[in-house]
Amino acid sequence: MRTFRLARSLSPAVQVLLVNSFGIAFGFFILIPFLATYLRDEHHLTAAAVGAILGLRVFCQQGLTLVGGIAADRFGARPVIIIGCGLRCVAFGMFAVVDQVVGLVAASMMVGLAGAFFSPAARAYIAVEAGERRLDAFALQNIASTVGALTGPLLGSVLVAVDFRWTAGVSAGIFAILTVWQCFELPYRPVEPLATRALGVAVRDALHNRSFLGFAVATSVLFLLYNQFYLSLPLEATRVTGWAGAAGCVFLVSTLLTLGTQLRMIKWLHRLLAPGMAIVCGLVAIAASFVPLAWSTTSTPADSSGSPSTAWAVGILVAAAPVLVATLLLTLGLDVAQPYALDLVTGFAPVGLTGTYIGLATTAAGITTALGNTAIGYADDLGRQWSTPWISPVMLGTLAVGAAIAVAVLQRRGRLSLDPPAST
Repeated sequence: MRTFRLARSLSPAVQVLLVNSFGIAFGFFILIPFLATYLRDEHHLTAAAVGAILGLRVFCQQGLTLVGGIAADRFGARPVIIIGCGLRCVAFGMFAVVDQVVGLVAASMMVGLAGAFFSPAARAYIAVEAGERRLDAFALQNIASTVGALTGPLLGSVLVAVDFRWTAGVSAGIFAILTVWQCFELPYRPVEPLATRALGVAVRDALHNRSFLGFAVATSVLFLLYNQFYLSLPLEATRVTGWAGAAGCVFLVSTLLTLGTQLRMIKWLHRLLAPGMAIVCGLVAIAASFVPLAWSTTSTPADSSGSPSTAWAVGILVAAAPVLVATLLLTLGLDVAQPYALDLVTGFAPVGLTGTYIGLATTAAGITTALGNTAIGYADDLGRQWSTPWISPVMLGTLAVGAAIAVAVLQRRGRLSLDPPAST
């Protein structure tokens, strides 16, 4: 299989981090999809309290990613990755043994803090280790994470049927294995001298790099758009079909498409387009995905009350067709835009400051996602009141178009003219 051959052609250290990416996503998604239900049903928390606990995790991870990136540059990516995995082991272990709300809040925050440590550190390590082949490495990392995100909930659904504490214990065990394994298998890399200078100077220089700052802001919408796999698409799929299993089909279609096409698309676009224009193509596909989604929001749900039959299945498939088209386009767009965007971010970074630049870009994405989700949620409420449910998909599509225009302008002005990475 081409994916495995390509992975084996990379250095052993990158291969370790690809397995790490799968394990992190697998262990994370064993538990997280079931956490809200556990907090509500077992601890009898209100929806507001559940939302606050889950929101703290996201805030800690996105808000502190810059700290993790700076730490990776200052102390080396390897110890930061290992510390992050160890923290997540402890956090998931706490979910297995803690009953007090304060402990649950602390565990949720620790899960986010762990992600803020190992995410930028792993990406910085891959960027430096893969060198000119970092685009391939980032694409493979995305595939590994996608497979982990799909398979994790499958095991989690089995474990949670027994006891949520089993789910948390298995997740903690996976992160414990990853932590120990990387202590032995992930090679140490010396810290570059540039990374030892004052933190404020490094961050200031990055913020004064207008090309980087403009690119980071323009592509910060990608994380918000990616979040629609967990918000708009599954919700609309369930509404329009009247079948709870439709949400799972969204994830399955997206994963299979990523596995089958991402590497081929990256290779093809690398021969034809500059990196910035490849991102523009991805953003255009993303913008197009919200057209069938907006159309779907105006349609009448299918009648799912009958017994399963051929006619019933056809009716469900017809009703879900616009959402499936939206899923295909959104997946294709993100599969192109995300690896190229991450590659360019690391290309902006001076030697020794890769983690800091990744941390800044991720922080921008977190701010955009927080503000964007609030605005989209408000627009969705207005859409329900005004009987115009297409407002939020149109807003998301408009954001993607705006980002595409901004990246195209940066490319045209030569602001993205970095040394292109090699792709096999």
